[in-house]
Amino acid sequence: MEALQGIMQNAKRLRYEALSAFAADLNKAAKYTEICDALSAHIKYIIDFFQLRLHHFNKGESGCFEMSRGECVFFKPRQDGLWKYEMEVFETGLPVNYFGDAIQEHKLLARSVFNNPKVAAVYSLPVSYFKDQKILITIAVKSQIHYIDIDFKFLKSIADLVANKLMQLDLLKKIENTNKELKAKNAQITKLNYDLEQTVNLRTAELTNANEELKTLFYRTSHDFRAPLANIMGLANIAKLVTKDKDALNLFEKCEEVAHKMDAMLSKLNVLSTYSYEHQIKPVDFRQILRELRAKFQDKLQEIGGRLIFDIVLDDEHLANPDTYVTILENLLENSINYHNTNLIVQVYILRYKNDLVIKFSDNGQGIPLKIIGKIYDMYYRGNSESTGSGLGLYVVRKLVRSLHGNIFAQSKPKKHTHFIIKVPLVQPS
Repeated sequence: MEALQGIMQNAKRLRYEALSAFAADLNKAAKYTEICDALSAHIKYIIDFFQLRLHHFNKGESGCFEMSRGECVFFKPRQDGLWKYEMEVFETGLPVNYFGDAIQEHKLLARSVFNNPKVAAVYSLPVSYFKDQKILITIAVKSQIHYIDIDFKFLKSIADLVANKLMQLDLLKKIENTNKELKAKNAQITKLNYDLEQTVNLRTAELTNANEELKTLFYRTSHDFRAPLANIMGLANIAKLVTKDKDALNLFEKCEEVAHKMDAMLSKLNVLSTYSYEHQIKPVDFRQILRELRAKFQDKLQEIGGRLIFDIVLDDEHLANPDTYVTILENLLENSINYHNTNLIVQVYILRYKNDLVIKFSDNGQGIPLKIIGKIYDMYYRGNSESTGSGLGLYVVRKLVRSLHGNIFAQSKPKKHTHFIIKVPLVQPS
C-alpha cells in the first residue's frame, strides 16, 4: 500500500515538473506555432490522452489547437458539428463525458475527429475567464477511465496558461497594429506640417512683398500729395501780396489752414509707412530733441499761455533712431496743445528704471474720460466733436513705441491731468 502511494506521489511530482516546464516554454512563445511546440513537448507528460482539442474563444473570434499522435496544429475552426457541440458544452458550463456507444450515438460527436475506433471516452472541460473569453479542452482516451479531481486541475492549469499566453499575444498584436497606425498617422501629420509650413512660408513671403509694395506706394503717394499742397500754401502767401480784399484774403487764409492740416496728416501717415525701415542708429540726445520741440511749438505755447518743462536723469547711452522719439514726443505735445486748459503746463521726465528707459509725459489739460481711454490709440479716433486733429496722433505713438519693443500706458483725470508712461528696453534687441 505504501509502495503504491509512493508511486502515485512520484507520478504527481513528475506531472507538476512537466507543467512547470510547459509554463516556461509557453512563456517564451511569441507565435502560435511556438505554443504548438510547447504543447507537443510537454502535455503528454501532464495528462494521458489519445486526442486533444483546445478551443479558445475571444470577443467573437476563435482558434483551435489540436493534438494527435504527438503533433499539434493551430487553425481557425469551421462552424461544423464539433463547433456546435462545444457551444452546447459552454451553455451548460459543466464538464461532460461520453463513453463507448454514447459517442457513436451523439449526432454531433459521431461526425467529428473523435469518432475513432480507438477512442473509448471523450471528456470536455469548459473554463470561462472574462465575459468574452473562454476555453474548452476536449480529450479522447483509449480506455474508459474516470478522471479524478487532480486530472481536472491539471487540465484547468493547462487552459489557464494557454489562455494567458493567447491574451498576451492578442494584446501584443493590438499594440503592434496601434504602433503601425500611429507611425502612419505621424508620417501623415509630418507631411501635413511640412505642407502647412511651406504654405505659411509662401503666404508670409507674399504678404511681406505685398506689404512692402503697399508701403512704397503709400510713401510715394503721400509725397505726391504734399507737392500740390505746398503749391496751395505758396499761392496763399502770394495772394496776401497781390490783393487787399479782406474777403479774398480770408478765403486764402482758410485754404492755407486746411492745406496745413492736410500736410500734417500726410506727415503722420508717412511716418506709419516708413517707421519700420532701417534708419541710422545712434545715441539719442533727448535734451536736444525737447529743446527743438519747444522752439517749434513756441508760438502756439505763447498763444495759449503754456509751458514745456523737462528733466532728464539718464546717465546711460540709449542707441536708437532719434527720429522715432522726435515723432513720439511731437505727437504727444501736439495733443496737449490741442486739448489744453488755461495755463497749460507740459512736463516730461526721462529716467532709467531697472533695464528700461522710462518717459513720463504729463499735462494739466482737459484729460481723458474713463469711458474712452481704451479707444484713444485707435486709428482716426477723435476724443470729442470739437477735435481739430487727424485722429492719428496716439495711433502713431503706440505704433512707434511698439517698434522700439516697448509699451505705453495712459492715466487721466478729466479736467485735471493726463499722464502717458512709456517704457522701452534701454538696450534695444538686435
